[in-house]
This record gives sequence, C-alpha cells and structure tokens, in this order.
Amino acid sequence: MERRFVVDAMLGRLALWLRLTGNDALYSPQTDDNELISTAQREDRILLTSDKDLYRRAEKTGITAMLVRGNVDSEIAQVFAAFGIPARVDPNTARCSKCNGPLTHLKGPDKERVRNLVHEQTYNYYDEFWLCEDCGSVYFQGGYWRNITEYMDRIARMISEMNNQSRS
Repeated sequence: MERRFVVDAMLGRLALWLRLTGNDALYSPQTDDNELISTAQREDRILLTSDKDLYRRAEKTGITAMLVRGNVDSEIAQVFAAFGIPARVDPNTARCSKCNGPLTHLKGPDKERVRNLVHEQTYNYYDEFWLCEDCGSVYFQGGYWRNITEYMDRIARMISEMNNQSRS
C-alpha cells in the first residue's frame, strides 16, 4: 500500500525516516502552510504537521492529516503506528533521504555508474550501491548501517509499547 505524505517544516527528521522506510514524503522547510494544504489536496497526500492551526485547517478542507507532537523518536513511532509502517529500512524500497527520489539498485557491472560519485576505496570495497536518479546521491550499506538498524529496532519497541498501552 503506497502512502504519500506531505510533511511540514518542523518535522524534517520524520520526513527522512519516512523516505528511508520507502514512503513518498514531500518535505521542504521553505514550503508555507497554504502550499502544504494545496499539495495535500492536489496530490491526495496525508499532511503531517506539528502546527495545531494548520492541522485544523487541513481537517476543515477534508484532508487526511495528523497532528504530530513530542520528541523526534516519539513523532516517528506515532506516525509509523498510526499508518502501519514497519520500522525497518530496506534499501531496495527506500527513497532518497535528500530529495525523495526513487533509488536504483546497482551491483555487478552496473555499479560502474557510481565510480566517479564515491571515493575509490568505497567503490572497491562495496559491491552494491543505490543511486538516486533525481539528485545523484549514492547510498551503500556502510558502517552507519548498524546505527540505522538499531534506531529502527528502538522505534519498533516504542510502537510495541504504544500498542500495548492502548490495549490496556
């Protein structure tokens, strides 16, 4: 099930994690409230906001919206729980964390496409890369990958705790 979001300026970290988990999440800190409303309507996107007034405006116009509050971890857990988003990152379904573009998986001879976009050591060490066709960013499962996995495990635990509390 494809989920499409538009995210307000105060929720940039949430937008990043939505993208990494394969969700289409439009985000630009320069986008004003009127444009957020317009984009949500025009593109049938879910509006995520920490602004109560914007949330109310969205609801009045029939836009699906969620008021997101708390620290970054709880914001992510709230949204993932509300929309049934699994707390795991799969680079084969992820979107570009920078621009929201689609990623192309490159391995074997295809990895040649990124040769001049990464350090030589990185190119020689890794066999798989993911290239954003829109902005040219390159991703690979480097040392930071463990941090990503551990963070998603923490979010999964938070979601589980939230679900247990709501059942009580």
